[in-house]
Amino acid sequence: MRIGFHLTPFWSPTERPPTRIIDEAIEVVAAASRMGFAWVSIGQHWLSHPTVWPQPLPMLARLAPETGAMRLKTSVLLLPLLNPVEVAESVATLDHITHGRLDVGVAIGYRELELAAAGLGRADRVPKLEESLELMKALWRGEAVTFKGRYTRVEGGRMGFAPYQTPHPPLEMGAQSEGATRRAARLTDGVFFGPQLGWADVARFAAVFRQ
Repeated sequence: MRIGFHLTPFWSPTERPPTRIIDEAIEVVAAASRMGFAWVSIGQHWLSHPTVWPQPLPMLARLAPETGAMRLKTSVLLLPLLNPVEVAESVATLDHITHGRLDVGVAIGYRELELAAAGLGRADRVPKLEESLELMKALWRGEAVTFKGRYTRVEGGRMGFAPYQTPHPPLEMGAQSEGATRRAARLTDGVFFGPQLGWADVARFAAVFRQ
């Protein structure tokens, strides 16, 4: 068993300056690396007031030198909100910064405010996520890609470099239902169960994922 921790609790209380919040999180993670924790994760939200949510990719890049052998995880990137080409490039860059210690968790998101800011509705979440993963995996192979999707198109584009890990960093998907668990098993390497689930559901969905 490997034990790690999620950074969300360290964003409170929010009356502290954001710089102090981030600096204290860096100190906590550095201490955790010396104590033998296996990984640290950070989630994502947009337009989060009154809560504080530093964006995960730059935050993990800053944490990388402080983490020793710990793995760094996005738990989770709200992939439908994002441009998959930019995510593929940023993940490859961060994978090299961490020397292959990156895990990438993704999920469909749920907040209407965030979806609207990305020009999406709830019905777009699953198809955009699946399309994005397909394109990202193709780009990570390091070959020229022509991709004509519903949301993104690439004509003969090729990334400047592939990720550090082959064929790409381990992928996880957030899930809180049987259908989402099956989607995670079909598309990614692991599953991340949200905190709303009881232990009985976690056991049931874990069995579904393994099956």
